[in-house]
Amino acid sequence: MYSADQSSLVSAYGAFFGAWPWDHYATLTFARKLSDSTCLRHWDEFVDSLGRVTHGRVAWVRADERRWSGHASPEIPLHYHALIKYRNVPAPEDVADLWRSRAGDAKVEAYDCGGGAAYYVAKMFPYEDTRYDLGGLEHFARPPESRREWVQ
Repeated sequence: MYSADQSSLVSAYGAFFGAWPWDHYATLTFARKLSDSTCLRHWDEFVDSLGRVTHGRVAWVRADERRWSGHASPEIPLHYHALIKYRNVPAPEDVADLWRSRAGDAKVEAYDCGGGAAYYVAKMFPYEDTRYDLGGLEHFARPPESRREWVQ
């Protein structure tokens, strides 16, 4: 599983990401095997569309997950886990439908701050080949009480 250092890294990123009041947690898949660059293009178009549909800014943290086959484990194709924040929050079903219209399947849920999604997104961070992206966070303030824990 994780070494002590890796576990600490996941905990730190999970706590950091958990400091924002996210609106949705999403798992986004692709209908067929695509190049990494095509998958990223779908993501960029999706985020742009979210901004247009909601008439406002969008922030996100996205972690890319895949597992190559081997060691008696089947391959898990590339898919994304994301935390998403909006100025104007759409229904989870609308967000899922937007992804489905472009790329593949989607499970989008209202974010539960105690549900562990921030840590789940951070779970791949200790691995060298993990890709992740974040954006728009500068447009959304963390709650004042969460800022205190980062200042010592």
